[in-house]
Amino acid sequence: MAEAKALVGRYQMSGLSVKAFCAEEMINPVTLYYWLKRLRVLQNQETSTLVPVCIEGSGGRFDSGHHQGIELVYPNGVRLSVPPGSDPNLIRELVLLYR
Repeated sequence: MAEAKALVGRYQMSGLSVKAFCAEEMINPVTLYYWLKRLRVLQNQETSTLVPVCIEGSGGRFDSGHHQGIELVYPNGVRLSVPPGSDPNLIRELVLLYR
């Protein structure tokens, strides 16, 4: 990852077009575009925050007697289904992984 950050940093400081920079670095432009996008996504994830969660369809109550589990739907379309009795630490790790 450090090499990718260095590559993107050199590109940004170069003032060159993608085509010219990639020719100088002897890399495929697709590689540079990949790392530009990947690093942008990672940066956005680092600055994102968690949002409050409400449970729908239960009147705001979490009744374990009738609980079928929880499903989290992320803005990127990822769905996380959590069955009743799941380990809270595992849930936390999954939430942080897909935020």
